[in-house]
Amino acid sequence: MTAADLTPKLQEILRPKLRFLSADAAVPMDEDLGKLGLDSMASIDLLMEIEQQLGVQIPDEMMTVDTFSTGNHLLAVIEKLS
Repeated sequence: MTAADLTPKLQEILRPKLRFLSADAAVPMDEDLGKLGLDSMASIDLLMEIEQQLGVQIPDEMMTVDTFSTGNHLLAVIEKLS
């Protein structure tokens, strides 16, 4: 899948995890996910949903703070794995 295919799907998965993002705002792919409300517990849920819905397995060595820092970083990792 390409980034164009994956972006809307990832945004749909991300939205409920970003508790500081207003309901009518677009999911910003370049902003710090932690500042938007993604915490460690939500990150675990996010990881599980990504693996289930997008059919990728994120290896342990790719589970870094940087991977989950922005939507674009996460998208790049998913793109490499799909």
